[in-house]
Amino acid sequence: MPGVAPGKELAGIPVGDETAEERVLALLGGTVTEDSYKGWGADLFHHSLKLVSASSSPVGQTVFRFTVLPSHCNRLGNLHGGCTATIFDVCTTCALAPIAKPGYWQYAGVTRGLSMTYLKPVPEGEVCLVESEVVSAGKRMSVIKGTLRRESDGEVLAVCEHGKVSIDPPVAKI
Repeated sequence: MPGVAPGKELAGIPVGDETAEERVLALLGGTVTEDSYKGWGADLFHHSLKLVSASSSPVGQTVFRFTVLPSHCNRLGNLHGGCTATIFDVCTTCALAPIAKPGYWQYAGVTRGLSMTYLKPVPEGEVCLVESEVVSAGKRMSVIKGTLRRESDGEVLAVCEHGKVSIDPPVAKI
């Protein structure tokens, strides 16, 4: 596949009888949560983000939980903006897994734009929920909304809009 480094071929999302949760976990397991993955955000993906729920109805949706650790923070002791963007990038992408079909978001696409709005500081130790919802998913482009909330009271701390482009190869016609 063009644009993929040798030895880094992508694994598609299974599109059989798996539950929405199983699809999300397979997407993460086939990409960034494998023990062999040591790239950007490895510790975050391996240890911090926990899937709470996933659904395909009425649209692709996911909820993840995480606790802000010192390694996620800026020098002021709050969740770093770049870490927040990474969390949103991964969590919103996972909202596509429940709706994937052969030739339709099975490879979860690549980012074309990620727009962030930071509303409140998120201090070390805060337990947060990341809610993601597919707003639109066409054949080639999608838009996913992400909301970062404080778990204790539901206060919105940050939001994002994530635009993606599909990289699915054409499905062979039989």
